[in-house]
Amino acid sequence: MEALDSLNNLYGRDTVRLGSAGTTATWSMKAENKTPCYTTRWDELPVARAN
Repeated sequence: MEALDSLNNLYGRDTVRLGSAGTTATWSMKAENKTPCYTTRWDELPVARAN
């Protein structure tokens, strides 16, 4: 607990927590830039070519 307390004092409250404390989702993935066919259309994949 001393290690957790010292890390939280150094980096901010609740930076390090016990695994049994659980988690809360404070963020979500932004999917507005993702195409709906991002894995199913081979013709939409970018091609890398050597010079």
